[in-house]
Amino acid sequence: MPKLCRKLLCCLAALLPLAFAQSFDATFEQIKKTATKDQLYSLMWDLPKGGDLHNHFGLSNWAEQWESVALDPKRNHGNEFFTRVKLNNCPDSTEPLLRFYHLQRSTYNKLSECRKAEYLSLAALSPQLRVEWLSSLKLDKPGEGRNEFFEVYVRAAGELLKDPWIAAEVMVENMKRYSAQGLRYLETQMSVVPYQDHDGNPMPPEASVQIFRDALNRPDAKATGMTVRFILTIIRFAPNAEENLERAFQFVDTHRDMWVGINMAGREDNDKGYALRFLETYRKMRRTYSGVHLSIHAGEKDSPGHEVRNTLLLGATRIGHGVNLITDPDTMLLMRNQRALVEINLISNRLLEYTPDITKHPFPEYLRTGIPVCLNTDDPGAWDSHMSDEYFVAVTNFNLTWGEIVQMGRDSLRYSFVEEPIKQRLLKEYSAAVARFEAKYGDGNWQDKLKTVKPVRSGYAQRNFGLQ
Repeated sequence: MPKLCRKLLCCLAALLPLAFAQSFDATFEQIKKTATKDQLYSLMWDLPKGGDLHNHFGLSNWAEQWESVALDPKRNHGNEFFTRVKLNNCPDSTEPLLRFYHLQRSTYNKLSECRKAEYLSLAALSPQLRVEWLSSLKLDKPGEGRNEFFEVYVRAAGELLKDPWIAAEVMVENMKRYSAQGLRYLETQMSVVPYQDHDGNPMPPEASVQIFRDALNRPDAKATGMTVRFILTIIRFAPNAEENLERAFQFVDTHRDMWVGINMAGREDNDKGYALRFLETYRKMRRTYSGVHLSIHAGEKDSPGHEVRNTLLLGATRIGHGVNLITDPDTMLLMRNQRALVEINLISNRLLEYTPDITKHPFPEYLRTGIPVCLNTDDPGAWDSHMSDEYFVAVTNFNLTWGEIVQMGRDSLRYSFVEEPIKQRLLKEYSAAVARFEAKYGDGNWQDKLKTVKPVRSGYAQRNFGLQ
């Protein structure tokens, strides 16, 4: 074949996907206008989604997942968990006075008889107590919000979050759930410090790391096609947060095959964790370590402020939440240069009352003024939700175009901290998945195609979307 013909064919091949994508824009608009809620939800489930960049590992697991693993002798590695079902006001009580607080067997066995009487094994819960217990692991009731989450939910999880074997089992379950929804990458926030063995002794970090490394190499984990990396997170308002930050840099530097960055989390309305407190520590660490990526919570507040600007000064290239960025126009202009991304968490911001009216969320303003954004789940276990819900909320409230959806998916991978060769592979896989999606639903027969999609309707979706 003459060179000119080959070049012409190559040019046509390069233009065809673009032309097809442009034609799918109109198809997608037609689907949005005519699809039922159930059809649109199925479409969002089947949608290629890129990655989830803002995800708290311990709080990403559905209550039913904890239950299935914790009660399965084949997966709980011999541990047993107890939950507090009543308060006896025992004089020697030391744990938080919370109903459905969790202890593992070794801790329970050391309790006084008065305190033991407050607890039941998860396996011994009555049907009614089981319903109440599952509900305690979700924000699923009217009126539950920010204080319920930070002061009750997070604390009551207790030692349920400290067993690395169970955590690894649930992580693989999450990989399967993410893969089923068209995701290919998960970057989850996690620390190895809290884990303990079945006798209650602190686990050496390397032992915990190996448990998770082994889990990621299991055949069922690899079969998901998911790539998983970790972000080491510290609590920003802790008295020794600077020391913890230095240890975090050292840990990430020596575990770069799995840990790809650092985050700081914790309620920003606790002023002890303000961003500029850590400026000198970050500068000190940059004199020692190179290439440690930073994605830091900032602007998760319902009051105006410069938290995002100050966090960018720390060196962050991703901002978690960024809700009050909208109150800082100078920083908004700065972020339009494409160097930093905002990790959007719509359901989280609604349930924790940072944007109780989701239609007023600043997300579309960021998206449509050129600030890179992507959708994320944050704490889907607490919300009883998943990534498809985030897309459904975004599409139904903000009339997203097909181009905007694809751009967010692509940016979720472009701004990830995964190693560059893997990032390029994930981007190619995402583009191929988008092309298959367009071909599948772009032939005018999308209604019949959606009948074959079987989405998992989350508890959040059932309570809030009016799905049948």
